[in-house]
Amino acid sequence: MQMRDDVAVLVDRLFQEKATWPALIKEIRAASGVDISTAEKIALSHEGWRRLCNYLINHDSACRKQAVWHMKHHGPDSLIALISGNFVIIESKVS
Repeated sequence: MQMRDDVAVLVDRLFQEKATWPALIKEIRAASGVDISTAEKIALSHEGWRRLCNYLINHDSACRKQAVWHMKHHGPDSLIALISGNFVIIESKVS
């Protein structure tokens, strides 16, 4: 899947503006017409968002809880893995 340039600019702008995760996903979906799962993959293909999410799922209890739910709900298709006791965002294949 190829990410359009305008969506990449949007994702970067929202990162710079410190947007919330729900706002980010909503904006990606509105701009590109994709489902939630694809919007999450697009968001996590951005280095800054991926780095921030990796930090938050290991240091914020609410984010950790969402990570556990995501892993249980998505199983082998999860975007998150537990490696040596740490949650890790699996690198997205969106370019």
